[in-house]
Amino acid sequence: MRRLAACFGLGLIVVGVALPRPGHAASAPRVERHAQYAPPASRAPQVLTESSLTRLRAEGRSVLWVFFTDKREGDAASFARSLQGVGARMTEHAKARRARETGGAFVPDYYDLPVPGDYVDAVARSGAAVRHVSKWLNAMTVEADEGEARLIAALPFVRVVIPARRSRRVAPVPDGTAPPAPEGLEVPPIRTEIQGSAPSLPKPTNYGASVTPLTGINAIAAHDSGWSAATVIVGMFDSGFDKSHNATSPLLRIAEYDFVFHDGETANQAGDAAAAWDHGTGTWSVLGGYYPVNMIGPAFNARFLLAKTEDIRSETPVEEDNWVAAAEWADSIGVDVISSSLAYFDFDGTANDYTYANLDGHTTVVTLGALMAARRGIVVANAMGNTGGAPGSLWAPADADSILSCGAVDSNNIIASFSSRGPTFDGRTKPEVVAQGVSTPWAVAGMPSVVGSASGTSLSTPLVGGAAALVREAHPEWTAAQVRQALMTTADKAATPDNNYGWGRVNVVKAIYGSTLGGIVAPKPFNLLVPINNGTVSKPPNVTFLWRKAFDPQGSALTYKLQLRGTAPDSSIFEATTTDTTVVYTGYLGPSKVYEWTVTAIDPELNERVSKDRFRFTTTSTTDVDIPPPAPPRVTLFQNRPNPLRSSTQIDFTMVGPSGSVPVTLRIFDLSGRLIRTLVNSYSAVPNGWSVPWDGLDGNGRRSASGIYYYQLTVGRNTYSRSLVLLR
Repeated sequence: MRRLAACFGLGLIVVGVALPRPGHAASAPRVERHAQYAPPASRAPQVLTESSLTRLRAEGRSVLWVFFTDKREGDAASFARSLQGVGARMTEHAKARRARETGGAFVPDYYDLPVPGDYVDAVARSGAAVRHVSKWLNAMTVEADEGEARLIAALPFVRVVIPARRSRRVAPVPDGTAPPAPEGLEVPPIRTEIQGSAPSLPKPTNYGASVTPLTGINAIAAHDSGWSAATVIVGMFDSGFDKSHNATSPLLRIAEYDFVFHDGETANQAGDAAAAWDHGTGTWSVLGGYYPVNMIGPAFNARFLLAKTEDIRSETPVEEDNWVAAAEWADSIGVDVISSSLAYFDFDGTANDYTYANLDGHTTVVTLGALMAARRGIVVANAMGNTGGAPGSLWAPADADSILSCGAVDSNNIIASFSSRGPTFDGRTKPEVVAQGVSTPWAVAGMPSVVGSASGTSLSTPLVGGAAALVREAHPEWTAAQVRQALMTTADKAATPDNNYGWGRVNVVKAIYGSTLGGIVAPKPFNLLVPINNGTVSKPPNVTFLWRKAFDPQGSALTYKLQLRGTAPDSSIFEATTTDTTVVYTGYLGPSKVYEWTVTAIDPELNERVSKDRFRFTTTSTTDVDIPPPAPPRVTLFQNRPNPLRSSTQIDFTMVGPSGSVPVTLRIFDLSGRLIRTLVNSYSAVPNGWSVPWDGLDGNGRRSASGIYYYQLTVGRNTYSRSLVLLR
């Protein structure tokens, strides 16, 4: 597979994750050669392309893509050094998702490296206005005139400058508005926090208008089995969101960003069109809404990222760079599923138009963004478009080969006339799946108690996205490709897929329990009890943590890992492992501080289930503890000896600091990130020194092949690594 590379026509090459044959498990992608070190790319013969000049001379100022030759990685050694700090810019959830994709460990790659800041600064000094910077594409978008563009093209590290493609978003077909909900019906509590925690929402007893679309995808039966997308992070990409509607106010938001106005508010604000938030509010409510007796989404207990990527203030076309910027932002936070009811196709009648030939899975920028998201373990559900009937009427990024492109059916499972059809230009079947997109209930923005309805693939997509979130919750061990496979191969037309229905209407229960990938292996969901969320804790003498028992599908005994954190990133306070459902903490807690706690249930095969809830509590102004916790130990990890090794080697490390105890793990990985063997997994006294042998065997006692490996030491929250060579 070749690295994403800019060419004159934006001919970028990405090979996505193909659907495995039925009966064969999807293999987890590895860090492949294209994502490792490569020499800088050559500058194009004409850096400022003719198409850019044509656009600039016609418009005066225009949006351009500026692609770079390299990321200042220099050589393979400096590239490896550059990767060492990448993890600090990602959440633990994001790294855990990536580790699942690479077979056991988070392994950073080329696409994690940022665009060099001095490159961005040099481009900005031309006078061009910077829009977005993309580490995935090693590029940035700017708004520039011809003079500024020529200055940019003269920079020695600029590979090529091309015009940003323009496209029009797909709009739903309105069905009218339902009357306001009657007085006295249940109105759920409002959650206003960002980066907050909350108890999981209870399963509703009355689904209101949503009963038909949710029954169609068998989501209600999944709810009856205990699944509600708890702990799954879902990114909504749309035109804005009304967070005060009764259907959306109970939902847990952990982050939001407006990529149009570049601020942290995704609701309507000054300068917005009045209808800006209509579409996003509706799609969000279809996926996760919680308004019992009125409407319910399939993934009501998910944790949400809201990305406002579309500007609807005029009928002018929009550039696709907002979507890619949002995907990179969501990836860094740890999103598991992206639901995007936006589709793009150029329309302005110029030489820069997209054509059907460009819908080949590796040409449009938004398709490349969707492919990169999928490669990094994100399940992407995207609308096919509403220009259906004719073959090949799909819009980007539905042409991407490793996402869930979503068509629309009515309540009787008949394909909607407007639902765009496949195939892609290169002959692949599209869509992947369908769900109800005709007269689908959705929340009406600006009217807190009103549930209306609309039609379009905009409405079927969040149902599929919600289905993917339920499957992701049930199978935390699956890769994104496996979630996609399970939904497709258990859909109702999987035996005879076509370019109208794809593999058919999804069936959540069959995907969870009946795919060829196997049934549930992780412990079932469970709740936290005390300290209650947003409660107050007085200390001394101690704090007691209590949670409900989890159940293992195989009937095995479980262990539980309690994690107590501060609210700052990576601020671990305390970890404890127990076979009970309670832990007593006697250590330090600062006065008037906010702490968060979760519990993970772990079975004997190391399958994990994180608690449905994330609870926070605040300590009182005095805790009777004056002594702050000790600083983390200073760790030195030495080069193994001998190196290279033939039969055995010693790995030494020391920990120096105040007396105490810290968790320590030492593991061996191969270059693809596959876990070879865990050598240490225990608590260690501090100060202390270790000398750990490795005999070149993997965890099953097999001889490891010759090659380069690396050993990774984790002490508390800090990780250290070195490479070694094994010769046979």
